Amino acid sequence: MTQHVTHSAHFDNDATAVVIERLTIHDREVAREARRWVSGERGPLVENLDTLASADLTNYVTEAVRIGAHALSVTGQAQEAQALERLLKDVGDKTAHSTAQAAELTARAVKEASEAVMAAARDAKTAITDADTQSRKELATTVMTARQDLNTELRRIFAGERPELVERLQPVLDKFGTDLDAKVSAGTAELLAKAARQFDPSDPTSPMAKHAAELTAQQEQLTRQLAKQHAELTSKIEEVSTVLRVHEATTALAKVTPIKGESYAGSVHTVLVGIAAGLGDDYADTSVTTGRLPRCKKGDGVLSLNDGAARVVIEMTDSARTGWTDYLAEAERNRDAVASLGLVRTIDQNGGQTLRVIGAQRLVLAFDPDNDNPDLLRTVLMLLRTTAIATASRKGVHQVATAEEKIAEALNQLVKIDSVKKLSATIHRNATKIDSECTALNSAVRRLLDEALVALAGAHATDPELVSTAESHGAA
Repeated sequence: MTQHVTHSAHFDNDATAVVIERLTIHDREVAREARRWVSGERGPLVENLDTLASADLTNYVTEAVRIGAHALSVTGQAQEAQALERLLKDVGDKTAHSTAQAAELTARAVKEASEAVMAAARDAKTAITDADTQSRKELATTVMTARQDLNTELRRIFAGERPELVERLQPVLDKFGTDLDAKVSAGTAELLAKAARQFDPSDPTSPMAKHAAELTAQQEQLTRQLAKQHAELTSKIEEVSTVLRVHEATTALAKVTPIKGESYAGSVHTVLVGIAAGLGDDYADTSVTTGRLPRCKKGDGVLSLNDGAARVVIEMTDSARTGWTDYLAEAERNRDAVASLGLVRTIDQNGGQTLRVIGAQRLVLAFDPDNDNPDLLRTVLMLLRTTAIATASRKGVHQVATAEEKIAEALNQLVKIDSVKKLSATIHRNATKIDSECTALNSAVRRLLDEALVALAGAHATDPELVSTAESHGAA
């Protein structure tokens, strides 16, 4: 067996229960509330110290820990959902910021690179132009100097008063110098222009322009990729946020009791008030009032018969659940009822069945007040109210046995409605015939219930309350 370190509060060996020993809680509110649990359930405040000293607070501690655990669980789930939503929002904001920053940095880098290339091209072009101008000047000066030197040397060689040869050679020399200057200038200008075009970014055929175009294309591709990744991440974050919002909305919808939906309950209460009025009974909405059990609000509505002599409790929820038997049993004890009815909105929430029979006095029915006809609900209530009357009064054994036999037969007829409704959902062509069968079954159930009430009335002919019940049922 596993050995545990001894603490005031610890798990048992199987870790399925919490064991509290020698635990002292110093809290004024805890001690004050404990004074109301001297008898084992919540009651008036007790001040007698002798009574308090001998009080057994086991029920109080159990209830306090259980309710506190549920409260901590709900609070923790809400806080975790809010923290996750804040985390997702932060991730989305940071992703958007990083994407925008990356796109901005990329655009800035491309722009700076393009500007650097263009500046280098401009500097190269300027340098080439300056070199062209300088070379032109130097070439012109060199040609002129050479021509002057040549003229001087010719005059020195062929000197005289009338140097006829020099005079004849002068036009040839001038033409040679001019042609040489023109050819050298044209060749140099063409070479420099071609070199300048290689560095001109405005010329689409230049290497600089091609390099700048490649940089721009890469920047646009990177921007599109970042935008696509950001859109995908945003979509996934939105999906998770939507799931969280739906979970929070579902949690908020089930606030009144552990399993009910407020809007669904409100619609069902309206329908039940009308049915009760037609049956001559009283119906009360008890979803916000505490019953006989301490701090227990189970039992959303109560159908009272014969001025409260018999009661049927109704519990409604807009979500699927298990454990209806225990839940309805506790609702019956809390509302002092002898029969109970559970209501859900859809068949899927009722295990795929329209009507589930949990016992002779407990049924669970799938009923949508916005779309379903209330006839089936009225028939089920008539069955339960008859059962409640038979259970509440046991005089006249023979007649009561007859009534119970009729009730059992009516219950068997009522269960067949579930198969009929399933059939009507799949065979649309026979809808009229199926509806007629449903109507006939409802009529048969009501006839059997009438016979049961008549039998009960015969068993208690001296009881004016049961006689009036039979008469009011016949009138309904």
